[in-house]
Amino acid sequence: MKSLVLKWEKMKIGVNFNPAPFLVWFKDYDRDKFIKDLIAGLTVAAVLVPQGMAHALLAGMPPIYGLYASFLPVAVAALFGSSRFLATGPVAMTALLAASAVQGLAEPGSQRWIELMAVLALMVGFIRLFVGLFKLGFVVELISTSVITGFISAGALVIALSQVGHFLGFKVVQTTHIYDMVVDIIQKIEQTNPYTLAIGVLAYAIIWFSRKVHPLVPGALLAVIITSLLSYYFQLKNFGVSIVGDVPQGIPGLHFPSVGFETLASLWGGALVVAAFGLVEAVSIAKRLALQAGDKWDANQELIGQGLANIVAGIFKGFPVGGSFSRSALNFQLGAKSPMASVITASVIGLTLLFLAPAFYYLPKATLSAVVLSAVISLIRPQEIFKLYKINRMDGIIAGITFASIFFMDLWVALTLGTVISLGSFVYKTMYPRIVVLTRNPQSQTFVNAEREKLPECPQILYVRPNMSIYYANAEYVYEYILQKAQERQKDRPLKYVLIDFEAVNYIDATGGQTLMRLFDELKRMGLEPALANIGCDIFPILDRFGFDKKVREDLVFDSKGQSITELFKRIDHEYCAKGCPYAVFKECYNVKPADFKPVMNL
Repeated sequence: MKSLVLKWEKMKIGVNFNPAPFLVWFKDYDRDKFIKDLIAGLTVAAVLVPQGMAHALLAGMPPIYGLYASFLPVAVAALFGSSRFLATGPVAMTALLAASAVQGLAEPGSQRWIELMAVLALMVGFIRLFVGLFKLGFVVELISTSVITGFISAGALVIALSQVGHFLGFKVVQTTHIYDMVVDIIQKIEQTNPYTLAIGVLAYAIIWFSRKVHPLVPGALLAVIITSLLSYYFQLKNFGVSIVGDVPQGIPGLHFPSVGFETLASLWGGALVVAAFGLVEAVSIAKRLALQAGDKWDANQELIGQGLANIVAGIFKGFPVGGSFSRSALNFQLGAKSPMASVITASVIGLTLLFLAPAFYYLPKATLSAVVLSAVISLIRPQEIFKLYKINRMDGIIAGITFASIFFMDLWVALTLGTVISLGSFVYKTMYPRIVVLTRNPQSQTFVNAEREKLPECPQILYVRPNMSIYYANAEYVYEYILQKAQERQKDRPLKYVLIDFEAVNYIDATGGQTLMRLFDELKRMGLEPALANIGCDIFPILDRFGFDKKVREDLVFDSKGQSITELFKRIDHEYCAKGCPYAVFKECYNVKPADFKPVMNL
């Protein structure tokens, strides 16, 4: 009873809120730690400036809004999260998913679009905050690895295709459907601007070469500076090269976006998917780096930080943000000692908005596209789907369906479809659990699958073990399967007992319990005695509440396999054992067999 009470206490839902989780990082904080944080913060900022602007384009936002989303949300997520490494801000997949959720409700880049993105950020923020506060982080596990694998490969392909227009100098249709984008690009390929293409290739080459020199070289920032200078010096805008243009100077002001209830209702589906995917992304990054560093880590606190960051993004002219693996890895590599590293990053972004914003006027959009392409090209890995298929066919199929559906569906719809199929396949498998007929192996003296090993069973005892929990979706199957096995054996042998082993059953719901009671009744009606073994401490109280003691005799409920066989053997017909049974399934059999008995070992 005590163990049941403790288990119930663990299951209670409580509110998880620490108003100042960052204080733990500043115990024994000294000059050396600050220098580490300063180096990490400045380096990440050098990466975030071009990435933030590039990811704003992915979200259909003007580039400056990428810096807005890289300012306060970065600091808030770090201070109210649990990881010293997790770098929050605009990320490619979240930006693309957000654009997919808003698609069709406004024109990308318009004031209405900007307003909807802010509303979406607020919705995503409140969902993540709710999940973190009420310790519901486990829900992110519902998105399987197979779905994520298919989605990331296809999502990266969508991102790459969406940047082709800026890279080549023409406008690509605004959609996340791969098929429509490919058709549009092929039709417009003759409109390629050679100057835009040259700038894009140069920017990509700078980023690629910088990585080869050293991973810490800020290749994206160098590409931004070099191509901006070229754009200014040669006035490339006169040659059709699209540039960022006028950029408002100053930090974003507080703004509460508003939309009608009808629009709000249409955003909920996308908001839930953006929130869920972002949770998976942020939690997996933070967990991985915390384990590598040996840090204590709290998933729910991380979700609170992510929720608050998105709420701040929504009211300070931003769009949905999430955890960035590349920038988080940079924090880890540079040895960030506290969330101060991200606060420094945010401060640099703030100074950039105050003093350097006009410097982005001549920045070619092709450069921002090169920044995005350099980050996502390596994520297009359809071969991972084939690897999954070789490991587990169903996982590979689910990943393939998720990948293929993005050719014709919005991203958030495809991610939802993949998740539903994944959950559906799992439920389907649990509807037909493996139920094993057991017997003892005469050589190893262990209990094994009689039908698989083709070993004889005791004619008077049918020993079965369901290898899964019994609940409403599979209860009837368990009932029919055990009943069928009993009926088959009753035809040609003197079956007396049906022994059900509950060793692998760790959960039974109301339907499962009712069906088991019905099974016991039916077995007794057939003249058989039900017996039970290995009932777990979680299962016994459930069966007890159903009154199973009125269906199964108390002396036929056993604690172990050995006890059950020893006791049941005492009750079976020993005369049949000696004269009619050609097997010696149990060691006890030899006590009643003739001295010269030679058993049949295999069927």
